[in-house]
Amino acid sequence: MNLKRLFYTILVYGLFTLLVGCGNTFVSKKVSNYDDSKNSGYYLSLANSSSGSTKTDWQLLAVRALIKENNFSLANELLSKLPSTLSAEQQTDKLLSQGEIATKTGRSFSLSGLSVQGMTNSQLYRYYTIKLALDGKKKDINAQAHDYIELANNAQDRQKRQVINDTWSFLSKLSSDQIRAILVYENETILRGWIDLTYAYKSNSQAPVTQEDDTPEIIADKAQRQKDSLKQAINNWLMQYPQHPAKEILTVLTGEQMLSVDNVDAKKVALLLPLNGSSRIFGETIRQGYWDAIKYYPHEPQQNVVVLDTSTASMDSLIQQAQEQNVELIVGPLLKDEVNKIKQIAPSIPVLALNKVDNSPTSAKKMCYFALSPEDEAKDAAEHIYAQNKYRPLLLVPQNDLGQRVAQSFAKQWLQLSGNSSQAYVQYFGNAKSLSANMNHNSGIRLTGDPILINGMSSDSTLPTGEAEGFDSVYIYASYDELTLIKPMLDMGASKSLGNTPSSITLYSSSKSHIVNASKDFYYDMNQTQYADIPMIVNEPNSSITIPSNIQKDYSLTRLYAMGIDAWRLANRYNQLDSHQTNFLDGMTGKLSTTDQCEITRSLSWQQYTYGEDPTTPKSE
Repeated sequence: MNLKRLFYTILVYGLFTLLVGCGNTFVSKKVSNYDDSKNSGYYLSLANSSSGSTKTDWQLLAVRALIKENNFSLANELLSKLPSTLSAEQQTDKLLSQGEIATKTGRSFSLSGLSVQGMTNSQLYRYYTIKLALDGKKKDINAQAHDYIELANNAQDRQKRQVINDTWSFLSKLSSDQIRAILVYENETILRGWIDLTYAYKSNSQAPVTQEDDTPEIIADKAQRQKDSLKQAINNWLMQYPQHPAKEILTVLTGEQMLSVDNVDAKKVALLLPLNGSSRIFGETIRQGYWDAIKYYPHEPQQNVVVLDTSTASMDSLIQQAQEQNVELIVGPLLKDEVNKIKQIAPSIPVLALNKVDNSPTSAKKMCYFALSPEDEAKDAAEHIYAQNKYRPLLLVPQNDLGQRVAQSFAKQWLQLSGNSSQAYVQYFGNAKSLSANMNHNSGIRLTGDPILINGMSSDSTLPTGEAEGFDSVYIYASYDELTLIKPMLDMGASKSLGNTPSSITLYSSSKSHIVNASKDFYYDMNQTQYADIPMIVNEPNSSITIPSNIQKDYSLTRLYAMGIDAWRLANRYNQLDSHQTNFLDGMTGKLSTTDQCEITRSLSWQQYTYGEDPTTPKSE
């Protein structure tokens, strides 16, 4: 009888253990089963309809979605409302979310409360992302290099390409002394491969030295020899590391990468643009660029294009027309409200939208975004300025929503580049009328600014707060008329000429202030100021095809014309577009890459205003 009782006791205990284990497994799956295509509203609705531990799981997933949406205030509020008693995995998830918020907002965070033992790959990826930001803040290059290796070890397939790109971006910016400071142990083959690739690239990618009497043929021959030397060095590296993950970006390093066109004949495309009303000039200019693209790239496939006017019909009606005509791809629409609408409709036809909207998920078959956005230009400016070893930038932007968006975009990119070790500052200015009034009263602009707070979050206490000075770089996002007033007022405020004399301060401006017929006084004032613009404008004097005269006289139209050309080329490659492709196309609007959710970004050409030279042939940087 005792044996029988013992048997039932063991059996019941075993079943109880199994059930408890299943319960923990269920919770674990809930916490870790994060779908980044779902927004915070989705997870919050599930949390509101749940209770107990399940409710906590959904709340933690909602926090992750809020972090992705940069809604840090609400994420912190939700974290503060979690129950005090959490499972081990829930506690880990909570700490990881707190660390992500801290690093994204420039605050301090300690990893001491987290142990990598028992973490899932997803949790480890988040852990090393946080650690990478903290090590960057400490400028611990050796630790950062190892963090990138750990990120690659724990990345999901869709994350791996971005980790590879980020690893190369980090290593390629290091000096030889910094690279030598990285400790590589005998069993760290992947890290050793990265180091050797960096050395091979840096040793063979220097621009060839030219002499004053070099003919164009000699210069071209030197450039070709340099290119061949780099290709040979990369090939030698690949023989030594045939399975290294960096092999995916080798064609980018050698300048050979070109995303090939889709394997289809005469793709049928619906081009959705506003061809009437106040936006007519924008739509017609993009359409002209789209039509003319074949002149610039005659070897690419023709397209069967149907043009639909978004200003005369509803989006539902236009999509129905496209479906009835068996369209394979929609290019457009252009206006932000219309892009929001087509995103909500989520048509079965793939879409290449010509604007960007919020990062909420879409259920469309496939939707990519291509835009000439000021936010993207601000990110590119941050990259360029940081690459010139500047560490304390001041932004001068208009006091309006556009200026705030530009400042936020620049600051986010700057924090990422600097590993939260330095901060961007901003000073807002009024319109041209108020600037002119201040100038008439001899009121200059002092180089002072306030920290740019990311989505309203205060910065780390270790970074300066309040009004600051001592900047080494100034990025001015302004129109031509505004900049003609701002530059003299900066000189007035500093009691000396800034930027165009030997100085520790470098001035940078955006494409917004770069116009066709700038005055000689403007070039005098802006001498040595660096500015960004699209390759079509920069390379225009050397172009073999003339831009239409009605567009050539207005750079703002030229940019839209170039956008039409690039949209045509992107349509020819649409089936191969995906997230995290770097410099896959040398476009008329810049070097094109993709980020999350197939957003296409651009690297611009940076130039320098030079007084006394022909303004149509700016000096390249």
